[in-house]
Amino acid sequence: MDKKIILVVEDEVVIAMDLQAMLIELGHEVPEIVISGEAAIQTALELHPDLVLMDIHLSAALDGIDAAAAIVKALDIPVIYLTAYADEKTLQRASLTAPFGYILKPFEAKELRANLEIAFYKHSLEKTIKEHRQWLLAVLNSISEGVAASDPSGLIKFMNPVAEVLTGWSQTEAIGRSPAEVFRFMDEVTRTLIDSPLLRSLHENHTVYLPENTLLLTKQGDEIPVADSAAPIYSDRGQLEGAVMVVRDSTEQRRMEAQLEHNALHDALTHLPNRALFLDRLQQAIDRSRRSPEFGFAIMLLDLDRFKSINDTLGHLLGDQLLVAIAPRLQTHLRSIDTVARLGGDEFAVLLEDITDVAVACRTAERIVDDLAPPFMVGNHELLITASIGIVMSSIPYEQTTDLLRDADIAMYRAKARGGSDYELFDLAMHRQARQLMQREHALRHAIAHNELQVHYQPIVSLATYEVTSLEALVRWQKPNGELIYPDQFIALAEEMGIITSIDQWVLREACQQLQAWQQMGKGAWVLANEHLTRQIDSTDPPPSISINVNLSSHHFAQKNLLDTFVSILQDTGMGGHQLKLEVTESIFIKNAKEAAAILKQLKQLNVQICLDDFGTGYSSFSYLHQFPIDIVKIDRSFIQDIDTDAEKLEIVRAMVGLCHTLDMAVTAEGIATPQQRDILQDLGCEFGQGYLFARATNGTTITRGLASSDARV
Repeated sequence: MDKKIILVVEDEVVIAMDLQAMLIELGHEVPEIVISGEAAIQTALELHPDLVLMDIHLSAALDGIDAAAAIVKALDIPVIYLTAYADEKTLQRASLTAPFGYILKPFEAKELRANLEIAFYKHSLEKTIKEHRQWLLAVLNSISEGVAASDPSGLIKFMNPVAEVLTGWSQTEAIGRSPAEVFRFMDEVTRTLIDSPLLRSLHENHTVYLPENTLLLTKQGDEIPVADSAAPIYSDRGQLEGAVMVVRDSTEQRRMEAQLEHNALHDALTHLPNRALFLDRLQQAIDRSRRSPEFGFAIMLLDLDRFKSINDTLGHLLGDQLLVAIAPRLQTHLRSIDTVARLGGDEFAVLLEDITDVAVACRTAERIVDDLAPPFMVGNHELLITASIGIVMSSIPYEQTTDLLRDADIAMYRAKARGGSDYELFDLAMHRQARQLMQREHALRHAIAHNELQVHYQPIVSLATYEVTSLEALVRWQKPNGELIYPDQFIALAEEMGIITSIDQWVLREACQQLQAWQQMGKGAWVLANEHLTRQIDSTDPPPSISINVNLSSHHFAQKNLLDTFVSILQDTGMGGHQLKLEVTESIFIKNAKEAAAILKQLKQLNVQICLDDFGTGYSSFSYLHQFPIDIVKIDRSFIQDIDTDAEKLEIVRAMVGLCHTLDMAVTAEGIATPQQRDILQDLGCEFGQGYLFARATNGTTITRGLASSDARV
């Protein structure tokens, strides 16, 4: 046993001296012996001993019991009573001071040692328990959840301050009551009371959780959304000692969840429902119309007219402010069951539920157009804005929301094509057209996936030597039944589908690989014999410098990695840039002249040549010639086909050729069909020609056979 400081309180000197000697012999320290209760209190407060041996019967006015009570109240010190005799009443008084033992006089050292060891161990254990209890109470009183505990019978014996605040009951009021009285839970939806989870955990012997949407009814009658769990409490011997319940106020959690759900389903700028929420409500309307044929609905897709010009001239911040101002006007004449949503950008959508009359939808669209007509004051600007609206009725059967939006988009663009500030109703005829378009899109995707696209090649010849100088790669769609589909029947569709760039790049790669294979077949100039491509074999001449012409859609110029794509294709196929001519139309200049010029200059760094295709068919062809790095101009076939019979067209072509030569550009004439047209163009100084007079476009296999069977006499 560790050395302890022990205070001896004994008014019989002999016994006191004997005690001191025994204690010192046991290894303890006895700094003082006092003989009165008053002195005992004073000395204890000064020394803070580890234990007090207190004689019950002191001769002074204050006996040992009263002195012990004062010491225990002031200090956490164990007390052992010394007594030779004591009546029952005295012992009862002594027990109230919670002594750690009694030693009857006279006593032996062994008995004293045993009592001391028991007292010190018991005091240490109680001190540890008390510290743990204080720590636990501090935790329970500081956490944000309400905590309540019950005894084995289910009556409340503890509540922390949070539980008091939540229920409106103080711990003093709640102790001894049933938790069903203090903690009243109710289902928010059914408004029925829920059994006490604390009592259930006691009776069912497992952890119990409250269901979702539970409310706590306070003593004052308030309703608080809560989450709750309760579990039984067992001693280390497995004895059921009660249950504990934890109650958490979920008001803030519900608010945050509601806010997150709102943010996920609403547009951050206008606070209108967003695309996800609109599509969900639209799908519900579709499902309801399937179940109840009498239920109808309409959707309207709305796009602001010329909104981009406002963004470009006044800035996106002002454009956003305009969108915010537009939102409430769109809702002006809508019912509570209707939905107006912002799908993105300046595109909005409206769902009109429970209507079957197309006139109602049209009148709503008219009112929206009228509501948008008054000027908007945004900042210091007075802005006028109109909208184009496409309407689709549920009378046309739909399976998917995307089909409805697609058709509404088609109708909306028809309204926009009429000048805007108008609406268009998607009718059955338009529906049939949309279905046909969808079928064509599906067929084209199937064709690409099943390698039904082919590259055909049409020769371009020198009008001076009649040698083939280049081949234009033209894509064809070869259907399994043998039908050949020409580009004018599917290229525009590919552009609408957004897959034209992939097709162009595939054609470029195929053409480059094919030209490389032809170049390795031997020497000799490439010429045409009976519209078939062949070679004049001349071992002394180097291989002919043949190039390939590939069409490039304007959609490529919206891609950031266009140059990298072309570099990769040239490297993969081993073809030099000088063997490639890229044919572009003037549409690339009209859309974004500055950016197009920059991209063309980058392509020129690969040593490719740029051909301006279909020259003369656009609005401003002549103005572009001197602004861009163009090497060759291809005059459209519409000017060539009557050049030998139409004097006006002849003069137009003469002017075109003269202008191109002035700008140091070569000229290719398309669509040459007669020897007369060829001769006229040759006289005008046109360098190259292309058309049925020379050869039609044919597949690579046919050209390969012709080159392989070259005739030196050609």
